[in-house]
Amino acid sequence: MELTPRIRQILIYLLGAEQPATDQEVADALGVSKRTILREADYIGSIVKDHGLTLVRKKGEGSQIEGDPEAKQQLMGILKARKEQVVSDKEQRRKLLKLELLRNREPQKLFYYSNMFGVSEATISTDLEAIDEWARECKLEIIRKPGYGITLSGSEKSYRMAMQRFVTENMKTKEITSAGDNIYLLMNEEILSEVESVLEKVEEPYLHLLTNDAYIGLLVHLAVAVERILQGELVSEDSYDARFDKGYDIAKNIATALEKEFSIEIPESEVNNILLHINGAKLNYTSDVIGESGINTDELMVIIEGMIDVFDPGLARELRYDDDFIRGLMVHLEPTLYRIKNEMTISNPLLSQIKQEYPDIYSRCEKAARVITQKTSLVPNDAEIGYLAMHFGAARERIDSRRRKKRTVTIGVICASGFGVAQLMMAKLKSQFSDWDIVLKAYGVDEITQHTVSRTDFFISSINVDELGVDYCLVNPLITNRDVLQISVKIDEYASMPARQENNDFTRQLDEINNIITRVKGVIRRYHHLTVQTDISLESMIRQIAADITDSPRAAAVLAADILAREQVMSQLFPEIGIALFHCRSKAVKDCQIITVGPKEEEPFADEKLQGIRAALCMTMPLDDHRQQNSEMLGRVSSAIIEDEEFLRILQKSDEEGIKEKLQEILRGYFSEQLGDL
Repeated sequence: MELTPRIRQILIYLLGAEQPATDQEVADALGVSKRTILREADYIGSIVKDHGLTLVRKKGEGSQIEGDPEAKQQLMGILKARKEQVVSDKEQRRKLLKLELLRNREPQKLFYYSNMFGVSEATISTDLEAIDEWARECKLEIIRKPGYGITLSGSEKSYRMAMQRFVTENMKTKEITSAGDNIYLLMNEEILSEVESVLEKVEEPYLHLLTNDAYIGLLVHLAVAVERILQGELVSEDSYDARFDKGYDIAKNIATALEKEFSIEIPESEVNNILLHINGAKLNYTSDVIGESGINTDELMVIIEGMIDVFDPGLARELRYDDDFIRGLMVHLEPTLYRIKNEMTISNPLLSQIKQEYPDIYSRCEKAARVITQKTSLVPNDAEIGYLAMHFGAARERIDSRRRKKRTVTIGVICASGFGVAQLMMAKLKSQFSDWDIVLKAYGVDEITQHTVSRTDFFISSINVDELGVDYCLVNPLITNRDVLQISVKIDEYASMPARQENNDFTRQLDEINNIITRVKGVIRRYHHLTVQTDISLESMIRQIAADITDSPRAAAVLAADILAREQVMSQLFPEIGIALFHCRSKAVKDCQIITVGPKEEEPFADEKLQGIRAALCMTMPLDDHRQQNSEMLGRVSSAIIEDEEFLRILQKSDEEGIKEKLQEILRGYFSEQLGDL
């Protein structure tokens, strides 16, 4: 559990006390209220229990930590070491200062925080100035008055938004039970657990469309609301009749379920706040999201069309025909506009990295975001622009990747007879695409056989040929400008694909064998070991891995984001065996790849998030048609970590040659089994 400075102070005081100390004595010694000490008692009891000690609280006598003297001494050493770490780490100190201000609504003198963190009052004053912008973004004000003290000022709603943002920015994994110790420090753990149980039982399909961050954000929002209602603190902002708003029924169902669980009455203003959160949440980009979220496609497409033209006129044609990009941006924009309209804050942990490493894309997206303002009068902030940059950047990377790898495309031109109109169309096409690497062949409808289809990438036709079951573009016989655009995008698409092969049972087996050989050889040939600094952070390690595997900064950013997203879904750090296992399926890579990472010295990494980790194994695979085969191949390697003690040992030692030999042995077994299944 996160040891805040205040909890650390109380623990140090109690560990050093020879006699039981009353709550008032502890409060007086630390310069806080008695209520503050009472509030921290449960956390302290949990912490000392983890160290084999017991917090004994006796009415009329006070509190005392009892247990083995060596255990007490060890805990004291941890507390003092942690204090030195916090003092020297500016960002950690400022994060904990935010936490203290959010938790303690009582004004405190500058000396109180100075003493708490073990730094000068001038340093605390500088820290307060540094976090002032964060507070203002949450619509809170840091009040600093002589004789009064330091505290946060703002509405109840703003406090809740700030608490939710703090948790989202500092959470670690998807599972709420380990989603970040800061959750438990900001709210009642029991209430949080009960709210999670209620949310899981609510039968609302829309909730399954929320991203991991959005789901946990909703969970935290509800837990804070319930706790404040139980304490008699209600949102005082004026409410309005939202019964006919999209998503109201979902918000009302959630509120009703919470009322039953906690025996409380949730006012309409709180239901409206739940509705705001739901409609402003980020959604997963599944094929079902657009229909489920009720997006007004026409309005959003007008905005997207304008943004594409502003972002890069040279890429506009290809961006318009990138289905992944259009669908993803449409799903992203509706909650984005809702958040901006309702002044809801959102954090973007990759914002500084995007600005630093991809200034051109970010700058283009700043200009593209002005289209949103022109069309809606809403002004996106930096965090929202950062998310737009991720969408546009990923699309541009896909386009660049397609342009790097081209081949000759074979096109069949269909008309009723194969003569006349077909020849006219071919003449127009040859003129329009004279500089393109294509082969054109004319066919009558009755000439389209399986053999013809197997030798052709796609067809162009002036008549409807849906019954043929082929990929084709329906065009005007005179080939209009719109037809040229449609055909050019299709040519680009096929130019980036492997050529079509004729197939039968035997050739299919040969193709599959060749594919397996290519994938296995590629993994072994590309394997290598990456040596990094012992004090490297988890995020920096992932960025270095991504940069090592990919061939461009843009691809590296996409891969790093994919690995971090996979890590948030479920942590793959296993300190009990000393190994971190990073793996993901990403558009940023073209082939399966395995690399290992280890520190220069033969000792565990120093970063707190990598505690106990001696080495990392990273496995990536592309988004192609061989997902199952790739998963089986890489899954064989990850299984070997548990099944083969020798493999685990050489991984822990970062023995590059030994690891490569083991990979060959593991994949040889995989290859033999695959041959037997053909």
